[in-house]
Order: sequence, then structure tokens, then C-alpha cells
Amino acid sequence: MKKTITLFTAFISLATFSFAQIGAPAQDFTVTDLDGNTHSLSGILESGKVVVLDASATWCSPCWAFHEAHYLQDLHDQYGPNGTDQIRVIFYEADASTGLDALQGTGGNTQGDWLSGSTYPFVNETNLSLSGANYWPLGFPTINVIDPATGTIQADLYDPWAAGGGLPEFVDVIDEFWGEVSLDELNSIELSVYPNPASTSAKIKLDLDAISDVNVKVFNLIGALVSSDTYNGKAGSNTLTLNTSALENGQYILHVALGDNTSTKINLNILK
Repeated sequence: MKKTITLFTAFISLATFSFAQIGAPAQDFTVTDLDGNTHSLSGILESGKVVVLDASATWCSPCWAFHEAHYLQDLHDQYGPNGTDQIRVIFYEADASTGLDALQGTGGNTQGDWLSGSTYPFVNETNLSLSGANYWPLGFPTINVIDPATGTIQADLYDPWAAGGGLPEFVDVIDEFWGEVSLDELNSIELSVYPNPASTSAKIKLDLDAISDVNVKVFNLIGALVSSDTYNGKAGSNTLTLNTSALENGQYILHVALGDNTSTKINLNILK
């Protein structure tokens, strides 16, 4: 059962039961996470990413149980920026009175340490910029899944989890409105990288007739984005050249995406 903050919140929840957030336009927001990074909903959606927004409170026991299942971390790892780069997971602390100590698990009004082991963004605001009527009308937790094509809230992942579901069900929920692209049908670009190790440049050969709008992102082993470039090749060409002169010796992960439809990862070693 979801928990609400006050009787007033409970009244709002009951009053909006038939107008729950599913299918509603997602209110735009720009928020700053605990690391100082800003996240704009409209900007994320315009880039074609699904947004999974966890509206929870540190004192909420169902929220903690869901968090401890680690499914959002799994989604972030597999389909976030360092995975297939299709979704963005954001945790939003929806109780404005919550302090950083509660998120760290040291405050008195918390279920535990929410931050350790979590690498997706956490947002904690003194003045809430998100509307509860839009993002948690029935209480906490509400795990909003926002469709980039329509900008609407399409699902609450807490519902399938409470019914005994897990990561496969979450992927199915996202797949329902993803369109022709399925999260289970990725990694379909056949490619090779040479030389590997590389020095000042590396060739990426794709199993395609031609290259158009191919995005190549380079991450280091701690997950930081080092570079991101989009390539358009000549007619009949299926090879692009990646400039690696600015990379230090070590191992990197290449994330190669063709349009919105396919992506793959491959290791690249730099030795100069």
C-alpha cells in the first residue's frame, strides 16, 4: 500500500483517483541533483530517452522496499547512459522537509541509506518544483514512466512490482510504448574496431552499406563520458575514423548508436 504524507495529501489522492497520473501529460521540470547536475524533463524527452521518475520519501517503508529491490539501479545500469543509453532514471525526494542526512541514512526520519550503491541522480529540494497531483497523486512510491514520443506518463512501475513482478516486467512495460524498438532487441550493430590497442586514431567498421547519423560515445571505466560525436560517411563507406589522440593510455568503452534504433558497446584500449 502506498503511503501519503498528510490527511490533505490523502484527500487529494482520493479526489484524483479517477484522474490518476497514467496517461496525463508530464509536467515539465528542471531540477538539480545532489552532485550539482541539472536535469530537464523536456530536454531528456526531446533526445528520445524514456524517463523513469521515482517519487518517494525516505520515511516511506514501501518506498524503501522497492528501492532495496535494486530494480531501478538495474535499469540504470543496463539501459542508462553507460548501458544502451535509452532511459534516464531519477529519484525525486517528494517530502520537502527531508534533509540530506535522511537520504544518507543517518537522520531520524528515514528507512536507511538511500545513496550507497545508487548511481542514478537523486534530487532533494527544499521547495518542491514537481506537482504531487501530477507525479504522485495516489501516494508514495510512484515510479512514473514517461514516454518521449508523447510526453505523457504511461505507467507506474510500483504496480507490477507490488504484484510480484520485477525487471522483465519493467522492460515489458517500457517496450509497450517504445515503438518498433525493443529493449530486448539491441546490440544488433555488427562492428569491429582496429587497431586495438589504438594510438591517435581508431577505425570503426560497421556491417552497414553506408554510415549516416552514427553517434559514438566514449566512456572511461568509471562511467564518465569522455567524448561524443556524430558521423555521416560517404556513399558506399561503412568505416568511420575515431580521433583518440586526446585519450590517455587505458581502457575505454565505446557506445555506438545508429539513429534511435540500434546500439552496441565495445571495449577500446589506448596505448601510446
